[in-house]
Amino acid sequence: MLGHSAFGIIDRGANLLQVRNITGCNLNCIFCSVDEGKGSKTRNADFIVDPDYMLEELGKVVEFKGKGVELHLDGQGEPFLYPYMEYFLEKASRMKGVEVVSIQSNGTLLTEEKISAIEDYVTRINLSLSSLDEKTAKTLHGAYSVKKVKEVAEMIASSKMDLLIAPVWVPGYNDREIPKIIEFALEIGAGKKYPPLGIQKYIPYRYGRKAGKSMPFKEFYRRLEEYEKEYGVKLVLGPEDFGMEKRPKLSCPFRRGERVRARVVCEGRLKGEKVCVARGRSIAVNTDKRVGEFVEFEVVSTKDGIIIGVER
Repeated sequence: MLGHSAFGIIDRGANLLQVRNITGCNLNCIFCSVDEGKGSKTRNADFIVDPDYMLEELGKVVEFKGKGVELHLDGQGEPFLYPYMEYFLEKASRMKGVEVVSIQSNGTLLTEEKISAIEDYVTRINLSLSSLDEKTAKTLHGAYSVKKVKEVAEMIASSKMDLLIAPVWVPGYNDREIPKIIEFALEIGAGKKYPPLGIQKYIPYRYGRKAGKSMPFKEFYRRLEEYEKEYGVKLVLGPEDFGMEKRPKLSCPFRRGERVRARVVCEGRLKGEKVCVARGRSIAVNTDKRVGEFVEFEVVSTKDGIIIGVER
């Protein structure tokens, strides 16, 4: 459950742990940072993690981290595709040391019934709502109902959970939508404890989809500051707004430049990639070797405990 970016647990040296139970997405966003959805040209395989296995491994990492841990369910896709979500949330929220459980979601799969079923276990939902205009939303996401997601947002805001609306600002597409989204978030009572909005800057990634040019950071923050003054709400956020703090990071049993020999256990997330296992870690390796075969590779990255190898 450690070592891969697509599934398992990611520890970036804070009291927040990223928890990834499933890959795959029901939308096909033009700005997707990981090229997810039915239109993907790079994804090769999807993963789903056994809930009890994840809980067992997660418990070990939470114990290492200590008190006040936040579990953030995100991933390369939509977390609510996970069929064991309610069971997992109930168990994870009661784990000793866990103080906050948050989920990143596009909201399209949520219903009143599902919200009622999880509100006792979840602290906050970060809702990806990037347009209130149906036409613009369909351009950004593909099949999408703004009406449905707005209703979901209102239900979350009225529940025991907190709501943070997290639009992706894509220049040339939803510039006029940002102030409307700010007004909507404030109107429905988002942000009971945490900030009501977490506006994200569109950034084109190597394996993501390209939706035009990205706004320079300087301009992005300048415009957020203008909206802060106009609406009286904090939009330039930092780790302290979510109670995040630095914590010791799990040690990585590999070092960059090291040569390793390991068995291929399954297909990888990307085309041309396989997953190997060694020293208690999953490793994404660029290789044409078949499942069951051994491969010798060089470790080219260990950033945040995510291990990437290239066959040599």
